Amino acid sequence: MAKPKTILIISGILVISGIVISFFQSESEMDDLTSVQQSLTAGSVMNVSKSLDPIKSKDGVYLIQISDFKDGDNLGINVIDPNGNTIITKSIVKSPLQENFTISSTGIYELKIQNTAQTDMQVLGIIGYYPQGATLLDVLSIIILIVGLSGLAIGMMYLIKNRGNYNQDKRGRAENE
Repeated sequence: MAKPKTILIISGILVISGIVISFFQSESEMDDLTSVQQSLTAGSVMNVSKSLDPIKSKDGVYLIQISDFKDGDNLGINVIDPNGNTIITKSIVKSPLQENFTISSTGIYELKIQNTAQTDMQVLGIIGYYPQGATLLDVLSIIILIVGLSGLAIGMMYLIKNRGNYNQDKRGRAENE
Protein backbone atom coordinates (compact mmCIF):
# COMPACT_ATOMS: atom_id res chain seq x y z
CA MET A 1 0.00 0.00 0.00
CA ALA A 2 1.22 3.51 -0.84
CA LYS A 3 2.46 5.70 1.95
CA PRO A 4 0.21 8.62 2.94
CA LYS A 5 2.97 11.17 2.37
CA THR A 6 3.50 9.90 -1.19
CA ILE A 7 -0.23 10.12 -1.88
CA LEU A 8 -0.31 13.67 -0.49
CA ILE A 9 2.68 14.80 -2.57
CA ILE A 10 1.35 13.32 -5.83
CA SER A 11 -2.14 14.72 -5.14
CA GLY A 12 -0.69 18.15 -4.38
CA ILE A 13 1.18 18.10 -7.69
CA LEU A 14 -2.05 17.15 -9.51
CA VAL A 15 -3.99 19.98 -7.85
CA ILE A 16 -1.29 22.52 -8.75
CA SER A 17 -1.19 21.18 -12.34
CA GLY A 18 -4.97 21.48 -12.65
CA ILE A 19 -4.87 25.07 -11.41
CA VAL A 20 -2.05 25.99 -13.82
CA ILE A 21 -3.87 24.43 -16.80
CA SER A 22 -7.08 26.25 -15.84
CA PHE A 23 -5.20 29.56 -15.50
CA PHE A 24 -3.58 29.28 -18.93
CA GLN A 25 -6.90 28.27 -20.51
CA SER A 26 -8.65 31.35 -19.09
CA GLU A 27 -5.73 33.56 -20.18
CA SER A 28 -6.08 32.23 -23.71
CA GLU A 29 -9.81 33.03 -23.71
CA MET A 30 -9.13 36.56 -22.41
CA ASP A 31 -6.67 37.12 -25.28
CA ASP A 32 -9.66 36.71 -27.64
CA LEU A 33 -11.28 39.84 -26.15
CA THR A 34 -10.29 43.49 -26.00
CA SER A 35 -11.67 45.70 -23.26
CA VAL A 36 -11.50 49.40 -22.48
CA GLN A 37 -12.84 51.09 -19.37
CA GLN A 38 -13.15 54.83 -19.46
CA SER A 39 -15.02 57.73 -17.93
CA LEU A 40 -17.17 59.25 -20.70
CA THR A 41 -18.18 62.86 -20.32
CA ALA A 42 -21.45 64.00 -21.88
CA GLY A 43 -21.13 63.92 -25.68
CA SER A 44 -17.76 62.14 -25.76
CA VAL A 45 -16.91 58.95 -27.69
CA MET A 46 -14.73 55.94 -26.91
CA ASN A 47 -13.50 53.22 -29.29
CA VAL A 48 -12.72 49.57 -28.62
CA SER A 49 -11.20 47.62 -31.51
CA LYS A 50 -10.05 44.07 -32.14
CA SER A 51 -8.67 42.27 -35.17
CA LEU A 52 -11.00 39.35 -35.89
CA ASP A 53 -10.82 36.52 -38.43
CA PRO A 54 -13.82 34.43 -39.54
CA ILE A 55 -11.49 31.44 -40.02
CA LYS A 56 -10.89 31.34 -36.26
CA SER A 57 -14.58 31.89 -35.44
CA LYS A 58 -17.57 33.48 -37.13
CA ASP A 59 -19.10 34.43 -33.78
CA GLY A 60 -18.25 37.87 -32.42
CA VAL A 61 -19.51 39.49 -29.23
CA TYR A 62 -19.63 42.94 -27.72
CA LEU A 63 -20.51 43.95 -24.19
CA ILE A 64 -21.28 47.33 -22.66
CA GLN A 65 -21.38 47.86 -18.91
CA ILE A 66 -22.05 51.15 -17.15
CA SER A 67 -20.85 50.98 -13.54
CA ASP A 68 -22.88 53.94 -12.26
CA PHE A 69 -25.96 53.38 -14.45
CA LYS A 70 -29.11 55.35 -13.61
CA ASP A 71 -32.52 55.35 -15.27
CA GLY A 72 -32.47 57.85 -18.09
CA ASP A 73 -28.80 57.28 -18.94
CA ASN A 74 -28.32 56.65 -22.62
CA LEU A 75 -25.43 55.51 -24.81
CA GLY A 76 -25.30 55.20 -28.57
CA ILE A 77 -23.21 52.35 -29.97
CA ASN A 78 -22.04 51.30 -33.41
CA VAL A 79 -20.18 48.15 -34.42
CA ILE A 80 -18.16 48.77 -37.57
CA ASP A 81 -16.64 46.02 -39.74
CA PRO A 82 -13.19 46.20 -41.43
CA ASN A 83 -14.76 47.63 -44.62
CA GLY A 84 -16.12 50.63 -42.69
CA ASN A 85 -19.73 49.39 -42.80
CA THR A 86 -21.85 49.85 -39.69
CA ILE A 87 -23.26 46.40 -38.89
CA ILE A 88 -25.00 47.32 -35.62
CA THR A 89 -26.45 50.62 -34.40
CA LYS A 90 -28.18 50.73 -31.03
CA SER A 91 -29.20 52.98 -28.22
CA ILE A 92 -28.31 51.46 -24.85
CA VAL A 93 -30.75 52.13 -22.01
CA LYS A 94 -29.82 49.23 -19.70
CA SER A 95 -26.63 47.85 -18.24
CA PRO A 96 -25.02 45.44 -18.84
CA LEU A 97 -25.78 44.64 -22.47
CA GLN A 98 -24.18 41.77 -24.38
CA GLU A 99 -24.97 40.87 -27.98
CA ASN A 100 -23.44 38.69 -30.65
CA PHE A 101 -22.61 39.56 -34.24
CA THR A 102 -21.28 37.66 -37.25
CA ILE A 103 -17.65 38.06 -38.25
CA SER A 104 -17.86 38.23 -42.04
CA SER A 105 -14.37 39.36 -43.09
CA THR A 106 -10.86 39.51 -41.67
CA GLY A 107 -9.76 42.80 -40.15
CA ILE A 108 -10.33 45.26 -37.35
CA TYR A 109 -13.84 45.46 -35.92
CA GLU A 110 -14.59 48.57 -33.93
CA LEU A 111 -17.06 49.25 -31.13
CA LYS A 112 -17.83 52.99 -30.90
CA ILE A 113 -19.61 54.13 -27.76
CA GLN A 114 -21.01 57.66 -27.46
CA ASN A 115 -22.38 59.19 -24.28
CA THR A 116 -25.64 60.82 -25.35
CA ALA A 117 -26.73 61.50 -21.76
CA GLN A 118 -26.26 64.75 -19.85
CA THR A 119 -24.06 63.18 -17.16
CA ASP A 120 -20.64 61.55 -17.02
CA MET A 121 -20.54 57.74 -17.00
CA GLN A 122 -17.97 55.08 -16.22
CA VAL A 123 -18.22 52.67 -19.19
CA LEU A 124 -16.62 49.29 -19.91
CA GLY A 125 -16.64 48.19 -23.55
CA ILE A 126 -15.56 44.73 -24.72
CA ILE A 127 -15.35 43.29 -28.24
CA GLY A 128 -13.92 40.02 -29.52
CA TYR A 129 -14.63 36.39 -30.27
CA TYR A 130 -17.61 34.84 -28.52
CA PRO A 131 -16.22 32.22 -26.09
CA GLN A 132 -16.84 28.71 -27.38
CA GLY A 133 -18.11 25.83 -25.25
CA ALA A 134 -15.96 23.70 -22.99
CA THR A 135 -12.80 22.44 -24.66
CA LEU A 136 -10.83 19.26 -24.02
CA LEU A 137 -8.36 21.32 -21.98
CA ASP A 138 -11.19 22.64 -19.75
CA VAL A 139 -12.44 19.12 -19.06
CA LEU A 140 -8.89 17.83 -18.49
CA SER A 141 -8.12 20.54 -15.92
CA ILE A 142 -11.34 19.76 -14.00
CA ILE A 143 -10.58 16.01 -14.00
CA ILE A 144 -7.01 16.63 -12.79
CA LEU A 145 -8.31 18.91 -10.01
CA ILE A 146 -10.93 16.37 -8.88
CA VAL A 147 -8.41 13.49 -8.87
CA GLY A 148 -5.87 15.63 -7.01
CA LEU A 149 -8.37 16.80 -4.39
CA SER A 150 -9.67 13.25 -3.93
CA GLY A 151 -6.10 12.04 -3.46
CA LEU A 152 -5.48 14.75 -0.87
CA ALA A 153 -8.59 13.64 1.05
CA ILE A 154 -7.58 9.96 0.92
CA GLY A 155 -3.99 10.77 1.88
CA MET A 156 -5.17 12.82 4.86
CA MET A 157 -7.46 9.98 6.01
CA TYR A 158 -4.59 7.47 5.82
CA LEU A 159 -2.26 9.88 7.60
CA ILE A 160 -4.78 10.43 10.42
CA LYS A 161 -5.53 6.71 10.68
CA ASN A 162 -1.83 5.81 10.81
CA ARG A 163 -1.14 8.47 13.45
CA GLY A 164 -3.92 6.98 15.57
CA ASN A 165 -2.39 3.49 15.19
CA TYR A 166 1.08 4.90 15.93
CA ASN A 167 -0.15 6.61 19.13
CA GLN A 168 -1.92 3.40 20.30
CA ASP A 169 1.23 1.34 19.63
CA LYS A 170 3.30 3.87 21.56
CA ARG A 171 0.92 3.73 24.56
CA GLY A 172 0.86 -0.05 24.47
CA ARG A 173 4.67 -0.27 24.54
CA ALA A 174 4.86 2.25 27.40
CA GLU A 175 2.39 0.18 29.49
CA ASN A 176 4.37 -3.04 28.86
CA GLU A 177 7.62 -1.53 30.10
